[in-house]
Amino acid sequence: MTEHTKPEESPRPPSRAFTLFRWLLGLAGLGALVLIVEGVGPELIGATLRPALVWLPLVASLELGRMASETLAAHLAFGEASAKIPRATLFRANLIGQSLSALAPAPRVVNETIKATLLAPYVGAPAAASVGVIVQASTLLAIGFFSVFCAIAIFVLGGASIWFWATVVHAVVLVASGIAIRAATVAEGPGNFIVRRFPRFAARHGAFREHARQTGLVPWGPSAALLINRLFQLVQYGLAAHAVGIDIDVARALAVQGVNLVAAAVGVFVPAGLGTTDGAFTLAADLLGTTAVRTASLALFIRCVQLVWLLIGTLVMLLSPKPHGARESVPVDLSRGKAERDD
Repeated sequence: MTEHTKPEESPRPPSRAFTLFRWLLGLAGLGALVLIVEGVGPELIGATLRPALVWLPLVASLELGRMASETLAAHLAFGEASAKIPRATLFRANLIGQSLSALAPAPRVVNETIKATLLAPYVGAPAAASVGVIVQASTLLAIGFFSVFCAIAIFVLGGASIWFWATVVHAVVLVASGIAIRAATVAEGPGNFIVRRFPRFAARHGAFREHARQTGLVPWGPSAALLINRLFQLVQYGLAAHAVGIDIDVARALAVQGVNLVAAAVGVFVPAGLGTTDGAFTLAADLLGTTAVRTASLALFIRCVQLVWLLIGTLVMLLSPKPHGARESVPVDLSRGKAERDD
């Protein structure tokens, strides 16, 4: 078998120590969630959630808007290569990736890895991986820019509180991280180091970098599409807050989103953000002008939305047809060496 026909190696599974670490984080998060619910009052949370569930279909349906904007971001990131991917296939990959990753640790990395693996048969592993990194960077930039508006709303509601400064730091770190990822992707130095260390990746890295350079240092198109994603999420969380009885307006909706984004960053490696998201909303009750019962109920309501889409995404994945006329599927791993700070 020649070098050109040799199949690409599958990524190595995570080490046992790292897998154990993630399980321990998940168990700790689950324990924290149980303590939060017990401390706030399970009966009170149940009484708040039951009437709110009538809003669940509407709030869950807004996830389709987020998926559509993710699909647009991927389409723009693929550039000319997007013509090789059927539109329904591109949307299906984003639906599966977003649905299945919502309850995973490092959800953005998991999301992009799933999508890259599903789309690699159509465009090749280097282009699929390149787009995955572009969308990761675009996500960080979009969330960073959106967090600025969240910080302004939090300042209006509570002044220069810890939530305000946490959101400001979050915005700065994410924008800087997004630009740093893009710079490392298109620069020759990091790539040449990888090629010298692992010569077998030379051909794939060349194709990867060639595609990555097509979007420029700041991928404006994908970033703008992912800002639309955050607008859908803003409406989604605003309706969810209204459903559990929180007096909501634009400023409070932005504050809810700001708390959610900061909590997602803090608990990025905790499966489903167990304990971290729920705890953050509970602590932010005063900022949002409501009670801990309602903010804890809000966090659990959003988990109901995630569970609905986990079921839908699993069914879509199981029922999806195999690609016809596409290349052989190649597993793509984006989890190594890429920082992840989102939902």
